[in-house]
Amino acid sequence: MFSRLGHGSKEFLIIRACALLMLFYTLYLGGFVVVTDELNFTLWSTFFDNALNKILTSVFFLAFAVHTWLGTWAVSSDYLTPRIFGNLGRILNVSFRGIVAAIIVLILTWAIIIIW
Repeated sequence: MFSRLGHGSKEFLIIRACALLMLFYTLYLGGFVVVTDELNFTLWSTFFDNALNKILTSVFFLAFAVHTWLGTWAVSSDYLTPRIFGNLGRILNVSFRGIVAAIIVLILTWAIIIIW
């Protein structure tokens, strides 16, 4: 079934799946904060020292990266075009994509270093 979908439909589903992963992680983390009587550094540190929480947090950041990359690609391919900006459209699109890629790599690198 998935192989019959067009390129845009696959991206749409991937973006939504990543959004759901991020939502579930946010609810999981929010649940921890709500049920914890007193949140302090030791408890927070112990929570994130757990291998499962490290994996879940890593999955969250990977989902964030994919969601951001595909979402900003959709926006830039719709609005940063030669049709709208003339000859400058291609330059704006490539520049924007480069900046987005750099930010995603920076955040992923920073997150993985801190998590692991």
